[in-house]
Amino acid sequence: MRSLVWGTLALAMLAGCGIDSSKEALESSIFRDEQRLRPLLANANSGELDDIGEGVVASLLRDYARYANGHHGDSLANVFLMRRADLLQGRGDFSAAIEQWMNVAEGAVHSELAAEAIFRIGFIRESALQDTLGALKAYGELVRVYPESDWSGSAIEAAKWLSFNETEMMKVLDKGRE
Repeated sequence: MRSLVWGTLALAMLAGCGIDSSKEALESSIFRDEQRLRPLLANANSGELDDIGEGVVASLLRDYARYANGHHGDSLANVFLMRRADLLQGRGDFSAAIEQWMNVAEGAVHSELAAEAIFRIGFIRESALQDTLGALKAYGELVRVYPESDWSGSAIEAAKWLSFNETEMMKVLDKGRE
């Protein structure tokens, strides 16, 4: 009986080590691919990646999602989701990027990452989707939930300029010329 207990304990310890090593292997893969992507982005012509770059991006998108799904609550999970959203935005998949930022906002409550994610939702709605109302809602939510955040001031400024009408804008420009 004693050997069965020790054997079970040893298997449990090995299984635990396997989980940690797979986590470490996934982190290593992510960091390696991020290092590979940097020069490819710097050398991309007209903002488009070659097949190698697209392969690295696809690998990162997959690995970021695997890490976040497998390691809820881990400090890197939300960081990787933010990076995943950046890649999706870069590909022009704005809806998927917004979804990732929403996951961060819901999963990183009371963190600066949540505030940044909400701001970025507002910004992408404003700039890429031309959804002024959606942007104002996101900025308003950010100010309401995270009033002390560094992102809150930026949201207030962005909302102010979004809600200006043409006449008000001309007054500000004229005043600036004086």
